[in-house]
Amino acid sequence: MQPAAILKTVILGSALAAATVATASAECIRMTNVHGFTVIDDTHVVLNGGTRHHYLVTTRSRCPDLRWGMQIGTTLPRTGTVCSPVGEYLVSEDGWRCPIETIEEVEDLETAEALVEARAQAEAEAEAGTER
Repeated sequence: MQPAAILKTVILGSALAAATVATASAECIRMTNVHGFTVIDDTHVVLNGGTRHHYLVTTRSRCPDLRWGMQIGTTLPRTGTVCSPVGEYLVSEDGWRCPIETIEEVEDLETAEALVEARAQAEAEAEAGTER
């Protein structure tokens, strides 16, 4: 599979799964609508589907190569539709398979970054509370 096809496939597959998991009323994501992605960190990627559609993809565990490997893909065909991320992966350039936990629609990249930061802070606070 060509790097561009891999990237589009990963982006769309992740976006569809997250949108479906986030809300019961979310629609499926068509992979052909995803035109790019932005890596937030080693567990979060935002798929871009035009100016009005952005999808936050969260992997089940750290995927270190997301930050450095800009050729990522999914296990879905480029023309597929994703309604649930079950059994779907982000695949880095060097072949690491990172299972997708969730895909959720967000307003824009800034909203996705703020959401990731807020969740990390809440998790850190919860861990600090259990250590007391």
